[in-house]
Amino acid sequence: MNPKAKLFVALPVIAALVVVLVYFRLFDDPVIIVVIFVLYVAVSLWNRKKFGKQAPQS
Repeated sequence: MNPKAKLFVALPVIAALVVVLVYFRLFDDPVIIVVIFVLYVAVSLWNRKKFGKQAPQS
């Protein structure tokens, strides 16, 4: 599966998750906010590690 296909699969999943969180008003829960932040940091670090290994393109 190429990166573009992964993106097209991930976007509807993320949209559905946001709709569920809004519907159940879970964005008001501090635990959910912390979980979202931790996931954001984990993905950011994973991407930095992944893309840091690539040679710079000039």
